Amino acid sequence: MNHPHPAVGLAIAAAILLPVLHHPAHAQEEETPALQRPRAAADLDLQAKHLFDKAMELMDYKQHERGLAMLNSIVRDNQGNILAHRAHMAMGKHFLEQRATTDALNHFMLLTRVLAPVPGEEQSVDEIALYQESLFQSGLTQYTAGQYAAAFPMFRRLTEVAGKTTWANQAYFYIGMSHYHMGNWNKAIDSLSLVGTEVADTAADDLGRIEIGQRFYSKIVDADVPVMRKLDQAVQASVKVSSGDIEVITGVPVPGKSDEMLASAPTALGTAKPNDGVLQMVGGDTLEVTYLDDSTLDGQKGVPRTGKVRAVSTGTVGFYLGDNSTPAYIAYPGQPQVVMVRDADLDTSPAAESITLTVKALFKTEDKAAAEGDELLDIFAMEDDEKDQWIERDSITITLTETGEGAEIRSGVFLGNIPLAPLTEGTEPTTKDNILHTAELDELSISYTDKVHLYGDDTRDSETRIKVSGSVNSGVTADQYVVFEELLKARKGSVEAEALVGLGSIYKDMGLDLRASERANEALDKIDPIIVNRAKLPGDLVEQAFKLKWESELLKNDFTSAMATCLAFNRLYPESVLADQALMTLGRSLADRGEYKQATEVYARVLELENPISAAEAQFRIGEVLAKEAEDLTAAADEHNSKWGKAGLNAATALQTRMSPAINAYRKTYQSYPESSYAAEALGRVVRHYVETDSFAQAAGLLESVFAEYPDAAFLDEMLLLWANVAFRMDDTATAKAKLQQLLFDYPTSQYVAEARKRLAGLEGEKETETKEEGK
Repeated sequence: MNHPHPAVGLAIAAAILLPVLHHPAHAQEEETPALQRPRAAADLDLQAKHLFDKAMELMDYKQHERGLAMLNSIVRDNQGNILAHRAHMAMGKHFLEQRATTDALNHFMLLTRVLAPVPGEEQSVDEIALYQESLFQSGLTQYTAGQYAAAFPMFRRLTEVAGKTTWANQAYFYIGMSHYHMGNWNKAIDSLSLVGTEVADTAADDLGRIEIGQRFYSKIVDADVPVMRKLDQAVQASVKVSSGDIEVITGVPVPGKSDEMLASAPTALGTAKPNDGVLQMVGGDTLEVTYLDDSTLDGQKGVPRTGKVRAVSTGTVGFYLGDNSTPAYIAYPGQPQVVMVRDADLDTSPAAESITLTVKALFKTEDKAAAEGDELLDIFAMEDDEKDQWIERDSITITLTETGEGAEIRSGVFLGNIPLAPLTEGTEPTTKDNILHTAELDELSISYTDKVHLYGDDTRDSETRIKVSGSVNSGVTADQYVVFEELLKARKGSVEAEALVGLGSIYKDMGLDLRASERANEALDKIDPIIVNRAKLPGDLVEQAFKLKWESELLKNDFTSAMATCLAFNRLYPESVLADQALMTLGRSLADRGEYKQATEVYARVLELENPISAAEAQFRIGEVLAKEAEDLTAAADEHNSKWGKAGLNAATALQTRMSPAINAYRKTYQSYPESSYAAEALGRVVRHYVETDSFAQAAGLLESVFAEYPDAAFLDEMLLLWANVAFRMDDTATAKAKLQQLLFDYPTSQYVAEARKRLAGLEGEKETETKEEGK
């Protein structure tokens, strides 16, 4: 069987080879199924697609601050569509790479909610793929953070919705590794043995991809590598290109990975030249890498381990100066403008190829369609945005020819010229004159559709624009720059409000509540106008205004208004996690201060949000708050809690009677959110309650559910001990012994092992005594 993922090979084979499709700095990280970088689908708004692609390019070039700002803008402006979901995925992956697991999890968990299948509704292929990936990334984030128990529900759900895929394969691997890290050796073996069983046959076209012209990397994983290095034996693999080139690449050690080697070779567009140290290839070629495993687990020698990738070229288009190498940022009417396309996939023969593209001249007009109503708008009322529209003034179709010297032209670089002319009075632009007429402040736009590229199977549209200059004036001029007054005032107000909120927080920490409220009121006076005029302001400024507003209201202890602000923000921006985070923070603060009623109300508000990523936690925290309230009431009434005794559990107490509302909240947690990381713990607390109140039949029924529905829960060792106790109290000695033996086998490192052995010995002793008495 071919195993398309390296982690699979680590679990079931002595050696495996994987072509690495990215920069070597990432080669040491844990691999994930070979999804390509997300690109916008063809049916989305072209301008939004362009912004998304630009944002991803900025992220690739490590311009993270600018890239994240663009991605956040895409989320705000494209609520609910696939482009916003892809932006969330991209931001989550970035934060995960930066080990900012909390921020990463916010984006991934949001996707698991908004993309979860709804009965009766059909999902697109893109939505299904993103949902599956969001489940995996959520689990991987928890795994990376060391929260192994929290990772289980995501991975288990993934095995259900993505059977026979590499996602399910990877889920079993990480389930097994999580059990391994938790010391559950037998469970780890069970899960790791399933790795590779969920992989369907791979289609011939479902290959990884490498970029022509970039260095090719291949990782070799073999337990024999340490021995080979001690013997000074080179770890080598051969690379065969379908167009004829053959090269041998030698591995170098990977720091911190004793059984791994990284081999590489440069690539170039061109005719095959075997054994010259460079992999020559053309678009559409496939590369097959072969490593001979001389010592397998079953004693075989010379077993070939292979991996395949496809060579592609990601096309780019742009405007350049006359030297054909310097990007142009301004176009000048009356002078020709150079256009360049780079795409090796278009080089299909040794002769010079040619392509045709259309260049447009665009001018801007404002669309003020929003009508003004007579009624006063609520501060949170929705408003239509005023949008700028670009209208086509003129267009021209040009031919670009592949450049190069010699008998064979294999550059993949295509050049063409645009004849530009200024638009004069009385001139009517036409597409028939082979001249592009432009006016000052116009923009030249050219788009290129790349059908084969590094980032997936969807076509990739690239658009480039540059401004058109007017006449050049070499004389002395005095320029006056007009600042957008409303934007300037809003930014100034936001900065001042932030300072006032910070000052108010200091006063509140000092116990000066009156001064804190005064600063909060001053901050609100500066924030409210920003929210009212939000349609004319950038989204990041509006988000900050809402955040400052609810923080100001909290300074005044006006919890009702703060919650209303959070809910209003959530209605306006249903895919933002800010309101969710704010309410959860407020709820925890109130609970810590013993204000249980208000804390419960805040957590209940979280459940009212659209797409709340903390819904399961909020429901679980309601149970915790109610339980703590019951404990405090019992302590105040000088009542005692039930405790474990030598013979089992004591009778139900007043505390357990007061626990009824908390138990109902816990029950709702696992019933409403069965796939969350809080479901198993909630179910466990209900089980404990039934045991402590001597409701053994109910406890036994729920214990069956715990092990059937949450086979990876972190407290199953405790549940087995409880189950043994319940069975013993119900005179089912055989079940009690079986559960104690299961605890010893499945959880050899558990803190309950000693107690389990003691009880098992006691049961065995009772059995021997009964046998002797029967013999008499």
